[in-house]
Amino acid sequence: MKIPVGADAGDSSFIVARLESILSLTGYVIPTVVVGVIVLAIMYPDRLAFTRPHPKAVYVPPGALPILGHTLEVVKFGTARQFERFHEMTLKSPIQAFRLSFLGPSAMTMINRPEYIEYVQKVNFDNFVKGSQFRGKFGDLLSTNGIFVADGDVWKSQRKMASHMFSAHQFNNHVRVVIHQELGRIDALLDAVAHSAKDQSTVNLPELFFRYTLSSFSKMAFSADLDCLSADPACLERPVPFAVAFDYAQGVINERFVNPLWKIAERFSKKGKRMRESIKVIKDFGNSIIQQRLKSIHSSDKGTDADSKTGGKDLLEFFIEQGLNDPDDLLVVVLNFIIAGRDTTAQALSWFFYEMMANPQHIEVIRDECEAVLGKDAAQDQQFLSYEDLRKLPYTLACINETIRLHPPVPKNGKMAVKDDVIMPQGPNPDNLPPIPVHKGEIIGWSDWVMNRLPQVWGEDAEDFRPERFLVQDDKGPVGWSYTQQSQWKFHAFNAGPRLCLGVNLAHYEALAFVAATLTKFDFHWATEAQGQKSEWPPRYANSVTHPLKVPYLCTVTPRRT
Repeated sequence: MKIPVGADAGDSSFIVARLESILSLTGYVIPTVVVGVIVLAIMYPDRLAFTRPHPKAVYVPPGALPILGHTLEVVKFGTARQFERFHEMTLKSPIQAFRLSFLGPSAMTMINRPEYIEYVQKVNFDNFVKGSQFRGKFGDLLSTNGIFVADGDVWKSQRKMASHMFSAHQFNNHVRVVIHQELGRIDALLDAVAHSAKDQSTVNLPELFFRYTLSSFSKMAFSADLDCLSADPACLERPVPFAVAFDYAQGVINERFVNPLWKIAERFSKKGKRMRESIKVIKDFGNSIIQQRLKSIHSSDKGTDADSKTGGKDLLEFFIEQGLNDPDDLLVVVLNFIIAGRDTTAQALSWFFYEMMANPQHIEVIRDECEAVLGKDAAQDQQFLSYEDLRKLPYTLACINETIRLHPPVPKNGKMAVKDDVIMPQGPNPDNLPPIPVHKGEIIGWSDWVMNRLPQVWGEDAEDFRPERFLVQDDKGPVGWSYTQQSQWKFHAFNAGPRLCLGVNLAHYEALAFVAATLTKFDFHWATEAQGQKSEWPPRYANSVTHPLKVPYLCTVTPRRT
């Protein structure tokens, strides 16, 4: 419809004419969309469209937009300082729980209190699963039916088969032998560094720890010698392609949780191309292990097998004996277990030595305890920690667990609600924590990194390194202490309930054996003044599914001064 010549733009007839002109071109599409957006903005003023209202008891951080919720905030900040931001939001909540709504999971409630986590992971365990969101982001790396992403019968079956590896018999006849072999190499390597002709010989400790756990776990679980750790310090300078690819893949997966368009972005980006290349490297590595092990098991020459050398079986053999012979299925086993076997203990040791150099008053107590149990010349004579002595080092174990408390190897986790529920706080409730309603499909998350820094959980000194949290004075202890077990819901770094970490004893044994073998023989110090407390403190963590240091540190290694 034409607008009359000379019509005043302020006249209502002009406006009507303009609208009629637009409608003649677009029909009612644009007006309908505009009206629809307005209606949605009114209905969902502070959350993602089509999500339920925020529970009244739960803190909702600022920054939410109508219809989009916190989507732009989540994308904007990404994974940068993620746990510090979670910590800030948690402290602003009277019940230490907050809720975000954004594209992807639609809604996520973070419940950083042990009382709530126990309900999710134990009381109503079957109603909270890893779910499609979790499997979708991990699937191309760990498959959708690996033990760390699976639910239900698939998860139960894999856990039952894997549990055989962690029996006392296996530790005494297989695990202990492998650990002692690796410690022998490490002792020779550190000895070479300590007695180097250079004025100041250094070693990248986190790199050493990752090779220690990768090499030892590959032997224990798959009877595979990866040749990534030797007595020659130069071995630390040769990249391990699998490790490089695995670290990169974990960083990409972590970013998927804050990018609702990650599938599109990875399809057309250099990052996506490198991710696909990394996954190929990882799977080729896993397949080579499987082919070698299958060939070894089916060979008539059993004398070359690790079980004949150590008197135990490896993880793959347990699965194969239960009828899991398909290489694709075995690949799932290899990749899912190696993330736990390699990363968690290596990262715990990396943070442990960082904390020891920051808090050196604990080192002499650890040395006294190790020598009281193992003998003063144990380290010099390569008399390494036995499995039977695992519980005889309470102070050392407390220092390791205090490190893990502050720097948990799995700093965040979550589940998806299968159906509507109300999360009821469990146990004593002196803070009068209220029930929290959740709805089908919503994510319930938590961060052990955050929870372990809350005064409501660990006291006013929650952010301090204080191993006495895990100790009670006891004259019968080797240095006047005995270990006191914390609730698995409070000290939650190894998970809890039916999904309690199978490898908790292995992690403790690997770490304790390493500390006892090295800290009693060598002195470790920052290699440069730019490290330690003179740098950024606390040190930054890397973008990852797990919790590695952002920048690995160099240490000087010298013979211990006595």
